[in-house]
Amino acid sequence: MSGNNTMNYDLTGKVPLLAKFGFSMLPFAWVTQTMVITWQMFYFTTFVKMSVMMVTLMLTVGKVVGAVATPFWGYLSDRLYRTAFGRRFGRRRAVLLLCIPLNFVFYMALWTMSMPTWFYFLANILYWGAWAGVTTVQYALPAEMTENTTQRAQIVGINQIAAGIGGTALSMLNIWLFTLWGKDNWTSYFYIALLWGIVGTIALFIGFLTVQERPYDASTDVASSDSSTGEASGLKRFAGVFWNFLSAMRVKSYRVYLGMYICEQTFRAIRGTINTYFVIFVLLLDPQTVSLSTGVSFIFGMVFVAMWIWLTAKLDGMRTFRLGGYVCILAFACMLGLGIFQASVPTGVRAILFTVFLIFLSFGISGVVNATQFVFTLVPDVDEIVTSKRREGQYAGINSTLDVIFTALETLLIGAVLSWTGFVEGATTQPAATVDWIMILYTVVPVVLVILGNIVSRLLKMTSANHKKVLAEVTRLRNGGDMKDVEPETRKVIEELSGFKYEQCWGHNNVINATHKEKEGAAA
Repeated sequence: MSGNNTMNYDLTGKVPLLAKFGFSMLPFAWVTQTMVITWQMFYFTTFVKMSVMMVTLMLTVGKVVGAVATPFWGYLSDRLYRTAFGRRFGRRRAVLLLCIPLNFVFYMALWTMSMPTWFYFLANILYWGAWAGVTTVQYALPAEMTENTTQRAQIVGINQIAAGIGGTALSMLNIWLFTLWGKDNWTSYFYIALLWGIVGTIALFIGFLTVQERPYDASTDVASSDSSTGEASGLKRFAGVFWNFLSAMRVKSYRVYLGMYICEQTFRAIRGTINTYFVIFVLLLDPQTVSLSTGVSFIFGMVFVAMWIWLTAKLDGMRTFRLGGYVCILAFACMLGLGIFQASVPTGVRAILFTVFLIFLSFGISGVVNATQFVFTLVPDVDEIVTSKRREGQYAGINSTLDVIFTALETLLIGAVLSWTGFVEGATTQPAATVDWIMILYTVVPVVLVILGNIVSRLLKMTSANHKKVLAEVTRLRNGGDMKDVEPETRKVIEELSGFKYEQCWGHNNVINATHKEKEGAAA
């Protein structure tokens, strides 16, 4: 029953270079997402001439539908080894094979012109639904590819660096492309989107061909835990998607991690959505400055990642998260000062200062993101001690869902605030109230979220020493060890990280299967 897409390898050793390269292609494909995040709202309000409220409603609906789709992708991905298709291509690679062509088609539909509003709404919904499958695989693989924390830290770093390279190529080349094709016509945006759509699709296909995942075994046979009475009906499987979504929340480490993740993801999403407006309407700089400054900050960000990988290994993820957060707070304070006093700063100096502050902000964000992604790779290990199964896809789906939900909410909030302050679609300047609120959304709101995330991070006790105890106990139980022989210190660590009494772990609960009655459901 073992799939022919993977080879057996030592989970505690080094991940093969080809597999690391294959994984790097997934975050590199975010060149398409960078185009959407940076320019889609601007494109629709400026060229399609949609109202800002209609655009934000469209983006919100699409993202929410995508959020609903992600639990299904996670549930499906974890259980694809039950099918011949999954056993042939792998439970993660099979999802990529399904999503790659869909992602390209729906992505390009977003950048066409002179289509009815319903067309853009539908294309946006389908695009976010297909992209959710890609992000589910990307989130799942770092924890699945290895149990070696050093290798996981490297893979998390690869994730950031590859995304940085993709973002840099997009941002830097866009300067030349806007010069070549012009910045004031819709066709420039269409051709740039087409270019990056092709590049992103090729990257995803290379990832499909080369990435490596866990082969079939008892831990990856998640479907065997779904029903204790034979094959579940379609209705029960449908209900199981939502049960598994909720069941993951019962693991204490994941609940605390989510507090960190939501704060980190939301403050970055707000900054990304409003960045173009901040540069153009607050700092009164041109679109090329957006691309140049973003590209330069990405270059420095890639260098910063190497340092953060080392720091995370030394300090553990939570302290790295807080250190990066302190840097972000200082950088946003500098941005706020520049926005307030922009009228007294010459244009050239203003552009330079913004780029410098953005580099400083990139340094802090690199640390926050590195720490958050690293901590996430440890959560499925805690889940395995609870369920005895590997459910990386389930957690990846939940992360994607919550990411989309909170991104959609912040997009809707931004649209409502801009509309309320009198935002004028297609204008080169905005009312003073709009400018002030753009500045607040870009600087003050992220600072509040960073502070909240730092407070939450102190609740998670996932140290390197504690994580090693979890892995050692998982290995012992996999090899047939008796739960009665657990060391007292290990028992204490597992109960602290899982939120379950030790006797309720290793599948002695109803976390995966709601019908399982053995010692069920008493989360501590």
